[in-house]
Amino acid sequence: MEGQSSPPAPRKRDVPWPLIGFAALAVYAVLIVVLNREQVDISFVFFSTRVSKFVLILLCLGIGFAAGFLFDHWRHRRRRYS
Repeated sequence: MEGQSSPPAPRKRDVPWPLIGFAALAVYAVLIVVLNREQVDISFVFFSTRVSKFVLILLCLGIGFAAGFLFDHWRHRRRRYS
């Protein structure tokens, strides 16, 4: 039995941190939707409507993203022509 080597030790499995993080974010997103289903009144300048808080949150995020994108584009153009 001197010529035989012992079988290799089983390799320890790595923890799939990206998958765990994605699952946690997915659960968090579902909780946001479920907890913000309440209907609220929102007044746009020329009309009013009733939407869920979640839709209002998405609308505000979209407006903020668009404003940030346009401001950055405007700042970049202004710097280039100065």
